[in-house]
Amino acid sequence: MSAGPEVRLERLLGRPVLDATGRPAGRIEDVEAEPAGDAYVVTHVLLGPDSRLAQLLAVGYQLPMLQALGLGRKPHIRRVPWTWLDLSDPERPRLRPSVLEDG
Repeated sequence: MSAGPEVRLERLLGRPVLDATGRPAGRIEDVEAEPAGDAYVVTHVLLGPDSRLAQLLAVGYQLPMLQALGLGRKPHIRRVPWTWLDLSDPERPRLRPSVLEDG
């Protein structure tokens, strides 16, 4: 695997990700990485709900009492390959246009 640009993880967590057409694709919740020598290489990004309401409903899903009342929703988490992200502006991550053509 070739080393790509370095981006500090704390700058990405919680950032909204837009697709190539400018629509919200989700927020960066977490990343998956694998060892590469003495370092780790990010392989996937986990995108969670984008809207505040969806985030609140996802929190509600974790509370048994709210589940029993039918409130809250299981969060929809998308696992996106790291190579699909365009981080030319780390403050505004986007999905690359070629992702839309493939899918």
